Amino acid sequence: MTDLDSRLDALVRRDQEMIACPYPLFAELREEDPVHYSESLGAWVATRYDDALAVLHDTDRFSALMPTGPAKVDEILGPAMAELSQDPEMAVHFAGMVERRGAATVLLNADPPDHRRQRKLVNGAFRPSRIRAMEPTIEEVAHRLIDNFVDRGSVEFVAEFGVGLPMTIIAYALGVGDDDLGTFKQWSDDLVMPVGNHAPSVEQVRGYLVSSTEFSDFFTDMIADRQANPQEDIVSDVANAGEGDDQLTLAEQLSMLTQFLVAGNETTTKLLTNMALQLATNAEMQKQIRDDRSLVDGLVEEALRFEAPVGGLFRRAKVDVEVGGVQVKAGDHVWVLYAAANRDEAKFSCPNDFDPARDNAREHIAFGHGEHFCIGASLARSEAQIAVNVLLDRLDNIALADNTFEYEDTFVLRGLKSLNLTFT
Repeated sequence: MTDLDSRLDALVRRDQEMIACPYPLFAELREEDPVHYSESLGAWVATRYDDALAVLHDTDRFSALMPTGPAKVDEILGPAMAELSQDPEMAVHFAGMVERRGAATVLLNADPPDHRRQRKLVNGAFRPSRIRAMEPTIEEVAHRLIDNFVDRGSVEFVAEFGVGLPMTIIAYALGVGDDDLGTFKQWSDDLVMPVGNHAPSVEQVRGYLVSSTEFSDFFTDMIADRQANPQEDIVSDVANAGEGDDQLTLAEQLSMLTQFLVAGNETTTKLLTNMALQLATNAEMQKQIRDDRSLVDGLVEEALRFEAPVGGLFRRAKVDVEVGGVQVKAGDHVWVLYAAANRDEAKFSCPNDFDPARDNAREHIAFGHGEHFCIGASLARSEAQIAVNVLLDRLDNIALADNTFEYEDTFVLRGLKSLNLTFT
């Protein structure tokens, strides 16, 4: 086994040291073997910007049906589920899982023409006018969260702001209100658990099954209510999308709402935390942005480039195809590493420097690219831009306190578990 393979294996095993700093490994892969086959992952790893775009745009030859890796969810959960099947209290959740088996492929994991049909039906859920209408609410929530800790002079940013803002806003956008944010956050954490975690514990799988049942029951009832009594929210858009025979099935609707809930808070939490970390570690840059708020947009885009909240997603070759000069066989998987492509020297000069004035930062692929470009990107950008301005308005001298810098237990997503800050 080569050194590159052993380090890739450590990343896939979710070794904290590798998760915390994978970028030297990605740089070596780009230089030495930019389309590298990993035996332990069972996939090719594409690390160059141009190769990443080529795969993401080629929906004729690459499938998105398994975007989180070669291992199917049932295979990942299987060992723990065998043990849980002996627990009588889990019977109702196994029954629900069987009922939901074969759930629809939707958006993130759908191929054309299904993806195009679905996207067309729900694009309006994230229309610009709705995002603009949400901006006062985003600002109000940001201020309310800061009110809870502003007099203290310190904050654990992830729990007290990074989670609260996007979780509240996606709940508001969905139309579920903010009375049960703790429950929705638990569902989100449990449902995203298999992403980048190919060896979950029994308790993690228990949480996944329970939350799957609770989520499905809650939103099935809500979809029925919104079909009878539509409102100005995303659940209503999903519940009433289409006309005649061209309508979303219940399975499609539930899968879509799962993606909106999870992506609408998990990735934005990571983006907000990454920006706070950069502000706290660079006092000169923090002052520069305070004095020139036109740099806020650049800060958001550079944070997305520099630390992509989703490190990369997978594509499966439908036919034999060449990627970066390497022959990829039909059925092979390719891990399109956004995090590596975003630091490709051929695309971004001095890619390991964080520069909010970078002129091409917006050309990052943190939101994917092409047909599967993230449908909620405009909402995430709006939340991030407003959050930074409010934080800078309310808190002076943002700096690091004592931190362990422990990252979440996944090799696909990337985010700190906590971030302790001080301020005046």
